[in-house]
Amino acid sequence: MDAEALRCSYCGGALAEGARACSYCHSVVQARRCASCLHLSQPDAHNCAACGAELGLEPVAELDQLSCPACARPFVAVPCTGDGRLLHECEACGGQFLEHATLQVMVAERPRRPDLTGAQGSVPPASTAVRYRPCPVCRAMMNRKNFGDHSGIIVDVCKPHGVWFDAGELPRALAFIEIGGLETAAREEHERQRDELRRAREVHAAFEAATMSADDGFGGPPSLRAMLARMLFR
Repeated sequence: MDAEALRCSYCGGALAEGARACSYCHSVVQARRCASCLHLSQPDAHNCAACGAELGLEPVAELDQLSCPACARPFVAVPCTGDGRLLHECEACGGQFLEHATLQVMVAERPRRPDLTGAQGSVPPASTAVRYRPCPVCRAMMNRKNFGDHSGIIVDVCKPHGVWFDAGELPRALAFIEIGGLETAAREEHERQRDELRRAREVHAAFEAATMSADDGFGGPPSLRAMLARMLFR
């Protein structure tokens, strides 16, 4: 559907592509939720605009006690895992908040599809503006992190409570998981730590050699360089 043809069902005002609320009357835009990636597509869509999955039965949202850190509107809570854990979502801006335990379950439940080429052309592009958000739970300012270190998706993280995804970011993160992005990141981190350990051992061996050559051979006190080497690497 042409984005210019989208109209608010309440006031008839023009809607921007990906809008979750009317900019004229502030009514929530009607949409269909994807049961696979939880993205909201247009009401008459047959396939998800984010992941391309066929739209069928959708999770039912309920009122939530938490509020959006971006626009202060109350969240709705949406079941998002097999055991009924909840996604907290803002119907106005489309942002989504997941507790760490819930995100871990979602990651474990995602299928691995190395050939994934999900259609994401209608997902709102990531904002280039840097905004720090307060955690919806504790209200402390969250830290911005690259999801999975290599995804290029900059999310907001509260270390004790959870992760905030701006509109359109969660489908991208789930697609990153499905193509094995987290496993790749973990493997590269392991290799980086192994290389650092190897370099540290090489430096240690070099200092040990310097220590041996710096001693005077008569059992006297070691040189300052030898003492430094022993303090740093033993």
